[in-house]
Amino acid sequence: MEIIITLAFLAAALIAVFIGLAPWRNVARYESPQPDAPTDVDSGDDFDAAPGRRPDTTCDSPADAGLPKVSVVAFVLRDEENLTPYVDMLLGQNYPDYEVILVCDASAEATAMLSEKFEDTPNLKLTFIPPGSHNLSRRKLAQTLGIKRAEGEVVVTTSTSVMPRSEEWLRALVGQMADPEVDVVCGYVHPEFDDYRGMWKWYRQFDATLTAAQWMDAAIKGNPYRGDGYNLAFRRRLFFEAKGYSSTLTLMDGDDDIFIHEICAPGHGRLALSPDSTVDTRWGEDANRIHNDLKDRYRFTRRWLPKLPFLRAGMLSAIQWLMLIQFLAALTGIAMLIVHLLPGVFGEASAAITRMLTATFPPVGNELTAFTDTISMRLLSLIICNLLIPICTWGAEILTYRALARRLGSIRLFIAVVPFMLLRPLRNFMFALRHYPTRKSHFTWVRS
Repeated sequence: MEIIITLAFLAAALIAVFIGLAPWRNVARYESPQPDAPTDVDSGDDFDAAPGRRPDTTCDSPADAGLPKVSVVAFVLRDEENLTPYVDMLLGQNYPDYEVILVCDASAEATAMLSEKFEDTPNLKLTFIPPGSHNLSRRKLAQTLGIKRAEGEVVVTTSTSVMPRSEEWLRALVGQMADPEVDVVCGYVHPEFDDYRGMWKWYRQFDATLTAAQWMDAAIKGNPYRGDGYNLAFRRRLFFEAKGYSSTLTLMDGDDDIFIHEICAPGHGRLALSPDSTVDTRWGEDANRIHNDLKDRYRFTRRWLPKLPFLRAGMLSAIQWLMLIQFLAALTGIAMLIVHLLPGVFGEASAAITRMLTATFPPVGNELTAFTDTISMRLLSLIICNLLIPICTWGAEILTYRALARRLGSIRLFIAVVPFMLLRPLRNFMFALRHYPTRKSHFTWVRS
């Protein structure tokens, strides 16, 4: 009977792990649909013809049929001298019909200087955030100003703090929106993980990878509850139907999670995950601080988001500790067998341990008490089963994580996956305690 119960528990544990690992597995295997490149574009000469000019694509190409006009709203965070390469990359996109709107967090004079610099650049608009704007999220204000100036059917929000990998970025991100049923497409922002510093740098990569897999899995299923506001596409009409960011007006954040969850009807979201659709960001010496800021930001806003993804992640974390207890119990059982096999060596220790086990775990204690000169095959089978459960669980986690890390460009850990999974709920709890006093800073009325 004990063996049957143990095998049933093994099956239940593996099923729970299979469900808990589903987001990792889905993201690792996901291939986003790739729109075909137009066939009537010259062989790349147009990309180098002139900085700030986009390739000579044509809307008559079959590959361009149905692609919506796009307005790229970029929040300008870099200084003027570093802005030109970024603008050249945006305006050099291989996409038939789009415009770029730069929203500068600067004075009118600085914006005028930028306007003069790019005055001969077609399809480029500039605006700025008034310096006197207080008690508002400047990021959401910038996006609101840009969207109001936009003319495209689809809005792509991004920032000068990220850089597209190729001239196919816009096509790879927005291509799925040729389907009128698709309202939101979430893209991936790949941080430069080598910027992390300190003894916990590998853990931060691990944590960021699992967090990304969680929201990506929801987007794959068509129900995104979060994206990244620096690589995000949605239909412009949805912004006005939702009255912009009015529901999160008192929050500093929420533009790429609460807002997305509000505007995207079930089944109308998608994930864009390919080298071309990905943008890169460098955090430099501030990598650890920015990682913590993002973690704190998303920890705060998740109270307004669906609970199921977080419950599933919590279930997987709880299983880790059950597996550890089971593994230690199996090792204890092996030690007890050795003690009973060598009574002349262990003597009184064997008797004391047997009495303790009989009082604490009667089935095991009774089994050891009845143990004579032959090995109890039933007890040995129980020990083997209790070893197999955590070993199979941890093995599945390691293999699945390595596939996920390869897909998202993160560090491909091996043995460290197990202790990191055990530590994650504890570190999350300590992180929440440490940042509890700063919770009010997420409200706009706290900041001036």
